[in-house]
Amino acid sequence: MYELFILGQLMDHPMAGYALRKAFTNIVTDDQSISFGTLYPLLDKLEQAGEISLSFEETTNNRPQKLATITVSGKKRFYELATATTQINKQSQLTFLMKVHFLHLLEREQQVFILEDFQKFTGTKLQRLKNLEAELKVNPRMVPEDISDALLVKQLQILRTKAQYDWVTELLEERKEA
Repeated sequence: MYELFILGQLMDHPMAGYALRKAFTNIVTDDQSISFGTLYPLLDKLEQAGEISLSFEETTNNRPQKLATITVSGKKRFYELATATTQINKQSQLTFLMKVHFLHLLEREQQVFILEDFQKFTGTKLQRLKNLEAELKVNPRMVPEDISDALLVKQLQILRTKAQYDWVTELLEERKEA
């Protein structure tokens, strides 16, 4: 996910590590952050792989700034990552956010593929939450008060996921019609 993010951000223009970190926070808000201890070693790794080039640039305060620029190989890798089916794991939601953030860099067919993948992921998650809600209602190992509170949380999760499903479905329809 971090590799996709960095390469996608660099598709528009070169960026310094601080600007990349700030852009990441703008996309994912409070869901997750990227530390400089993670970011800079990853930039070095991407440079070693030939996907970006790193150079130092003087700033207005005479401090050197490490500037990352995507290479042709990095652009190819970005398209591979962006258009691959998203693996289902704890990072899937964030990976889809990244992919949606970079839709403007992709052809319409690629956008539709990503949105269909996102819709499938969200639909599966929604069904799983509804199944858990149904199981919770008849759980013999829980006291009624705990069931009641747990159902409130499950209802909120279902509402949030349903809103996401509706949103991605609407966006998908727009892209298919375009």
